Amino acid sequence: MVETIFACVEAQAEEHKQLLRDIVCMDSYTPDKADVDAVGRCLRDFAEKHGFHVQLHPFEKAGDGLLITCNEDAPLPPVVFTGHMDTVHPKGTFSTMWREEGGIWYGPGITDMKGGLVIGLLVMCALQDAGYRDRPIKFIMIGDEELSEGLSGEEGKDFIRDNARGSAAAITLEPGDGTKITVGRKGSIRYKVYVTGKASHADSAYSKGISAIKEASHKILAIEAPSDQEQITYNCGMIRGGTSPNTVPEKVEFTLYNRYWKMEQRQEIKNHVEGIIAKSFIPGTQSSFDVVGERWPMEATEQNYALAEHIAAVSRKYGLGEREAVLTSSGSDASYTTMAGAPSVCTMGPVGGHIHSVREFMRAESLVNSAKLVAAVIAELPADFGVEK
Repeated sequence: MVETIFACVEAQAEEHKQLLRDIVCMDSYTPDKADVDAVGRCLRDFAEKHGFHVQLHPFEKAGDGLLITCNEDAPLPPVVFTGHMDTVHPKGTFSTMWREEGGIWYGPGITDMKGGLVIGLLVMCALQDAGYRDRPIKFIMIGDEELSEGLSGEEGKDFIRDNARGSAAAITLEPGDGTKITVGRKGSIRYKVYVTGKASHADSAYSKGISAIKEASHKILAIEAPSDQEQITYNCGMIRGGTSPNTVPEKVEFTLYNRYWKMEQRQEIKNHVEGIIAKSFIPGTQSSFDVVGERWPMEATEQNYALAEHIAAVSRKYGLGEREAVLTSSGSDASYTTMAGAPSVCTMGPVGGHIHSVREFMRAESLVNSAKLVAAVIAELPADFGVEK
């Protein structure tokens, strides 16, 4: 059957390239709900044209979620794809929305991750046309991944978790390099910290002032001190405050971005950071904080490694290259499929580069190559894979 599926992938490639071009030429900056929803409508129309069932999950602030399903009545547990429709590019970022040079395609979000959305739909179409009926295939699309579901909140995370629960495998179609399978990713917690002191003239009344910048500096140094690249990292990436060079500063705010591998480390971060925020190094200062973003880690489970081993074996079998399981520090929605108990992998989408920049590109051959591999992985997934024995 796999050779038939490969032929279907190739036969459908041109139609899916046009879909990719259509959605790349549509703005979908995460905070612009209307634009993200327009991309969602385009994908929904395409999926319904191919006979797939589409459910819309509305969100108040984020682009609405989509759940696209084929083979709804198939007997085995489903395989789930996850992907996001939003990009980091505000309107007007790109002067030319789509450009081709040889085997390279350029455009906003083409690899991260509109190419992944189209690869997933190409897999579903090819499997359907080849007569594959063993498992339902579900594609969960979210509209605010680039903000770590900061607009949809827990409802957005639950949308992913609830639809991934009970799956035999979950494949996140974020971009990769064509050789690696991500089985674990770091989680993150972002804090915004507010420090208040007392303003005064920096010369004639220096001793009467209480410097918020000095207090913030003590806090930042203490928070970052235990950073360990292999475990937890603490980073202050933004700081803003003060009134003028000749004024003892009254107010400062700074943002912390903290990364970790395992859920058990989350509380360690909270205890460390929040304990230091609560402490006054300079008498008379006051501090508070908001948690402004959080993504839980994709823990590298035995199930994740087992799925990666299956993918690597299938890739070798069909001449699609060697693949290795790796850990990646950046985050993705594979965190939530792992939390839902599904064997999960990430970076199975397009191959490209310069992600999040105006030079973002995708290698054209990865549309077909990635789709072939993912389709073959599903076709050859053992019937009892992911089932507790």
